[in-house]
Amino acid sequence: MLLGFIISFLIVYLFYLLTVILQTKKYEKFKKSNQVLYFVKKYKIDINKINMKKFTNLLALSNSLIISIAFCATFLVDNFILQLLIGLIVLIPLIFIFYKLLGNYLKRMCK
Repeated sequence: MLLGFIISFLIVYLFYLLTVILQTKKYEKFKKSNQVLYFVKKYKIDINKINMKKFTNLLALSNSLIISIAFCATFLVDNFILQLLIGLIVLIPLIFIFYKLLGNYLKRMCK
């Protein structure tokens, strides 16, 4: 279980690292993504005041944790329908919790 968590975390984080974090040319496109717009609208964050590399790294870490926890939670049961149900039940609150923590942190960082 722990090995599955670590492997899924590393796969998701490395994918995010290669497609977003290291692509500094695409930061302008990233600033218009739904995730960034969520933080701008919900937490009134000024994107120009924060370090984009740090923000993308924090977002990648939180998304990797969310996906890895939900992935491991789904493998606690054998039934496919229950796996989908548990995945949704775990995924949605995790997104709200982690994004709230990240949003509050970014709010303090912007001041």
